[in-house]
Amino acid sequence: MIIMEFEKSLSSSEAKYKYLGLPKKIRSEFPVKDEIFQVKFKEKIYKMKVNNKDCIMITQLYDAHQFQESDLIKIVKNDDMGFSFSVIR
Repeated sequence: MIIMEFEKSLSSSEAKYKYLGLPKKIRSEFPVKDEIFQVKFKEKIYKMKVNNKDCIMITQLYDAHQFQESDLIKIVKNDDMGFSFSVIR
């Protein structure tokens, strides 16, 4: 079951420095700083965490997708406390 869905367009600095900034309105949906959680992206599971700037470093996802400025990222939180990311465009 889906608990939360959110879409975000990557800024130029997010794409360049390989991070995903979490808006305040969805930050509370993610675990506390430095707590590991799982993200499914392109059928693979990644272990990620939120840093002290409310960002998720997405460097490890670049093996599966070369993110570009204005890529639209869809974030889904599932009831098993896992997340899935996908690139819509």
